Parts: sequence; structure tokens; C-alpha cells
Amino acid sequence: MQRESTAPHPVSFRDPCLWFVLGAFTVSRVLYALAGVRFQTGLLASNFQFLDLALLKTRLLESVYYCHMHPPLFNLFVGLLVKLFPAHYGLAQHVVYALGGALASVLLYGVMIKLLVAPKLAAVLTIVFVTAPGCVFYEDFPMYEYPIMVLLLVASALLYRLLEQPGAGRAFWFFLALALLCLLRSIFHLGYFVLIAIALAVWLPKARRAVLIGCLAPLILVLALYAKNWVVFGMFSSSSWLGINMASCTTHQLTPQEKESLVKSGEVSSIALIEPPSAVADYAPYVGAVPHTGIPVLDEAVKSTGGGNFNNLTYLRVDPLYRRAAMQVLRHRPVAYLRSVLIAWFCYFLPPTDYFQFGPNREAIPGLERLYNRVLYGQFRETSRKGLRALLAEGHALSLPLYTGTFLMVLLPLILVGTLVCLIRDCRKRTATLAQTGLTAFLWFNTVWIMGVSNFLASFENNRYRFPTDPLYVALLAMLIQRTWVAWGARQR
Repeated sequence: MQRESTAPHPVSFRDPCLWFVLGAFTVSRVLYALAGVRFQTGLLASNFQFLDLALLKTRLLESVYYCHMHPPLFNLFVGLLVKLFPAHYGLAQHVVYALGGALASVLLYGVMIKLLVAPKLAAVLTIVFVTAPGCVFYEDFPMYEYPIMVLLLVASALLYRLLEQPGAGRAFWFFLALALLCLLRSIFHLGYFVLIAIALAVWLPKARRAVLIGCLAPLILVLALYAKNWVVFGMFSSSSWLGINMASCTTHQLTPQEKESLVKSGEVSSIALIEPPSAVADYAPYVGAVPHTGIPVLDEAVKSTGGGNFNNLTYLRVDPLYRRAAMQVLRHRPVAYLRSVLIAWFCYFLPPTDYFQFGPNREAIPGLERLYNRVLYGQFRETSRKGLRALLAEGHALSLPLYTGTFLMVLLPLILVGTLVCLIRDCRKRTATLAQTGLTAFLWFNTVWIMGVSNFLASFENNRYRFPTDPLYVALLAMLIQRTWVAWGARQR
């Protein structure tokens, strides 16, 4: 272990530890491919988050412009691949994700070095993370979790450069990374961007002008999306799915008997009886005839692949109805929301591979995956989500923690508490540089932001929502290990 210092070990491609990380990353991808782990191209056509691939190919800009269910950047990315590589868009996305994984390996190692972690420890922890089945499965999963993970690490590295030497140019690149996050997923709200901008302006009083100038263009980019949605759809937001998300935390958590009773009494709207998102025709009694716009991405009820088009205008009109029903449930049966929160936290601590859409890849390496889940995460028993509900119904609630990541349940809160203690100490005693303290705070803030938003506004897939922050947890854990080692060595002397 290196001795305590405020000067990080320089990271360059002459660093043997970095080459060891990249070598392990490359070899692991070859071995996983030989074992049968594959990129899940088929999900691009079936998952509801994607617009109709046929429209992305033939009417890309129009379809992305009129996308209201989610921020548009990810569908723009997929659409460009479909247009450029119509026969091999899945392979093209796999290559992009693999390159992103290599970049993430370098960035994660570099972030730990900036936090004064010894190179060998940083290399070992980076390799453990990037070669684990969870990281590989998400690299082969054509959703936005992997790009979010990479962007968070990019933003972390850019923030460190900005804090080292403040300037408008460096501020621009950092805030551009944040803007891309906001355009990628609605969990990164306009408020997320503004809060970080204000914090940096306060943190760097002598460079406040540079920070504000640098954040201006990226902020305008985010505001442009919100303004467009306000003008076109009447919503000042990046997503029209708040109501459906709220329904998953409230009306969905009611038993059939509870639903019927609340609807019959008039305490909750009858739309609570329809599980969202349902077919367009199911909502006709509530929204009437939705006008034809002539824009396929808003008009078609079913995509060309046969799946539902959840960007249909009907869902935009249904969203406030679900929001209203959710608030009614919170008022009259708040226990439903409590059930959602408990489920969310249980799922948050699940190993990253414990996800229903990873079935084929899990079957390719069942022994290795179970080994990782037992040793790294403490998942001592495994069953399906239906199996968990059956166990709960049978009165086995006390044994349920054995089915999630018991090690994660202990370790992740300890990491956050330990990091917060270090931040307070660094601010009071100035035991770290401004850049190191700011980087630590940024890693901590993002883990807490995503944890809070996902666990209090969603259920069921919370380990998927957590995954982009897993490398941030790893970096913070490495910092705590390093500091503990240095403090123990100082006592021995």
C-alpha cells in the first residue's frame, strides 16, 4: 500500500497496473463469449422502452422528436445504429458497449488513483468489478444502464479536472456529460443538473463565473427538451411516465380485494383496476377517442414487431389519471406504498445478475454466476420473484434476506456512512485536496440520488437501477480500505 499523500499516482498507458486491468478485461470477454454469453439484440425489438425499429429506420428524427415516454437520446442512439447498420445494428451496439466497458475500466482505475488508492489495490478491485458476470451481462444488455455507468465515470473524471484547474472549457465538458445523462434517462432530472451547478458555483467562489459560463450551453440543451415537451405535449418534463411509475408503487401494490373495495367506495378512481401499461383500447372509456395526428410514433397502437407502442398519445393522456389514483391510494391506503418501498429495498440489494431478462446468459454460466452471487454478494438462496411472493405468503418473511445480497445489505450502507464521515473530516481538517474532496462528494451524491429516486419511485427492478452506481461504490470502498490501512499503519509506528 502507498503511504498517505495528497498527490495521486500519475495514471498513463505506461502504468503496468493499467495494462493488467485492460488485459483482464479483454481476456474475460473472450472467455465469456466462448462460454456462450451473448449480446441480447432481440430486446431492441421487444422491450417497451424502444420506439418501433421500423420508424427509427425510416422516420428517425420525427420519431425521436415526438418521443414523450422517455428522454430521447437513447432512442436516437439506437436509431442511428439501425440506419447505419440495418443488418447488423445489434453487433454495432455490442461493439460500442464493449468499447465503453474498456473505457469504464480505465476510468474506474483512474478515479481510485485520484482518491489516493494504491495502484495494486485499485487494479485488483477494478478487475473484480469489470470481469464479474454482472458487469458482463449489462454490457450484453442493450438498455441504458451501461451507458449511464460509463457517463457517470466520465463525469467523475471531468469533475476532477475541473476542480484541479477551474475554467469555462473544463466546466463545459463536465456539464455536457451531465446533460447527456439528463437526455438519457428521466431519473437525471433538470433539478439534478441545477443542484450540481449551484453546488459547484458555491464550492468554487473564485471560479464561479467560469462554472456558470461553462454550464450555460449544456443547461440550454436540457431546457430545450423540457421546453419542447411543454409546447408539444403540455408537460414540463423529460418523461410522461411519472403516473405509471407512481401506479407501480401504489395501485399495483393493492390486493384485488383492496382495489375493488376502494373503487367501489369511490375513494380511488376505477382506472386503478387497469394494470399499467395496458393496451390502448383498454383506456378508451377514460380518455375517449384520441385524435389522429398523422405521426406514426404517436398514432400506432402496436409496433411493427407486435409489441405495444407505449409512446402512443393515449398514454400521455392516461398519465395524469394514474397520478391522481396514486395520490388517492396514498391518502386512503398508505400501506400499499409501504409494501412498494420494502420490495424496492429488497430488490436494490439483489446481485446485479438476478434479473429476469438475463435468463439465456445466466444459463450459459450457472456455476460461475452462483459462485459470484454467494461469495461477493451473499445471496445464499435463490428463487424467482413468484417464489419470493409464495415464501412471503407462507410466512417465511424472516428467511427472505437470504434470497437477496446479504453482504450488500451491510456493506453498501457502511460505504455511504464511512464516506460521509471522511467527507466531513476532509472539509474540517483539509486532509485532502479540493479536487479529491469534490470527487468523493460527487461519487457519494450520485449513489444516494439514484438510490433514493429509484427506491421511492419504483419497485421490482431496483438492482438494475443500482447497477450504474456499482463502480462508484467500488471506488468509495477502495478509498475507505486505503485510508483504514494507512491509519492502521500509522498506529503501528
